[in-house]
Amino acid sequence: MLVSIIIPVYNSCRYVERCIRSVFDQTYQDLEIIIVDDCCKDDSVDIIKRVLIEYPNVAPKVRFIYHEFNQGCAASRRDGMKEATGKYIIQVDSDDYVESTMVEKLAAKAQEDDADMVVCNYYYTNLNRRTLVEIEPPRDNIDFVSKVLLGNIHAGAWNKMMRRSILKEHDIYPVAGINMGDDMTILVQSLFFMKNISYVSDALYFYNCGNENSLSRTVYPMVNDLKLINLFTTFFDKIQVTDDEIVKSFYLFRLGRLGRNLLYHDLNDVEKHLPVFNVTSVNDVFSHKRMPLHYKLILFFYLKGFMPGVNMLRKLISFKKK
Repeated sequence: MLVSIIIPVYNSCRYVERCIRSVFDQTYQDLEIIIVDDCCKDDSVDIIKRVLIEYPNVAPKVRFIYHEFNQGCAASRRDGMKEATGKYIIQVDSDDYVESTMVEKLAAKAQEDDADMVVCNYYYTNLNRRTLVEIEPPRDNIDFVSKVLLGNIHAGAWNKMMRRSILKEHDIYPVAGINMGDDMTILVQSLFFMKNISYVSDALYFYNCGNENSLSRTVYPMVNDLKLINLFTTFFDKIQVTDDEIVKSFYLFRLGRLGRNLLYHDLNDVEKHLPVFNVTSVNDVFSHKRMPLHYKLILFFYLKGFMPGVNMLRKLISFKKK
């Protein structure tokens, strides 16, 4: 059973050797490894090629895709997925790393259960510290989508092995330009078509929280959130989602994105795009348990029309950043 591992690479020379060795050391043999060079400006790809020389048995399984210009992680992930030929797909970020038995254990579970998706536990890592994250399996796919939208389950695709035929059949690929939440777009949409989801209790993925250049530590342009919200809105309309749990979770998701943009981006620009966020009521602001307090406060002030409070919070955030 061929498994495709997709690794987008862009300026990760500090971490990429650890990542690539963990992939090349996999105990599972039936692999294809697709490395997407998103026009790196450092020597990340040279490091990969140097390490690859040490793995002559792995070399025939490795393919490189080269972008002529930087397109972002969404386009890299998309191009890797479209080139993949495996029965299942695994995403690995080039600043993270994996257990040598990751593919073997996920593939065994997939074969045992004929699973469409297999999810494993993982570690948050920072310097020499590790924090175990154990996933409590949702009661069903609706609950899974809801928990992803609310941030109760990480939206990353990297600890989830997915059946490629389902992604291809329903044209589920990252959208160029949505570089923050690109793997969320894969997960949320695919969950409506994955009939059988299995879980492995082992922690097999190491998510690097120490990379200061990671997109997850960046305040991304508002257009990223607008594209993400529009994509989900169109998708939910297309498949006619009416479940109250998802409708409520998607509303709270939009609330959180609006709060972030009210804090970090030009207020006039935010107000131009209020119809996309589609948030009018202050009632649910404090019901979002995972939303940061400063997001809740600025939403409360803004939706109540108390602009002095909005401006005060924006100045505090600006001062803290400086």
